[in-house]
Amino acid sequence: MVETATAPKSTDFMTVLEGFKAIGPFLETTWRRHGMPAEEIAFILGGAKWVDGAPVDPAMWQDWLAAVQMSRSVAGEDALSANA
Repeated sequence: MVETATAPKSTDFMTVLEGFKAIGPFLETTWRRHGMPAEEIAFILGGAKWVDGAPVDPAMWQDWLAAVQMSRSVAGEDALSANA
């Protein structure tokens, strides 16, 4: 039996690591669509890789974790204000 991948929905969840792995292809696709030279974003794409069970750029991973934490905090504040 062959499984068919379905398109993700905005209500789907992913892990922090899955999000980190997804940001590279997203940025590269967006960058190319706007006709920007790949060299201008190569440092981000190179650091946003996961190899042998660890991030290529540990500082970028820490920045990513901080961004996730900020995002969750804002999402929590939005939920609280919506219920007020």
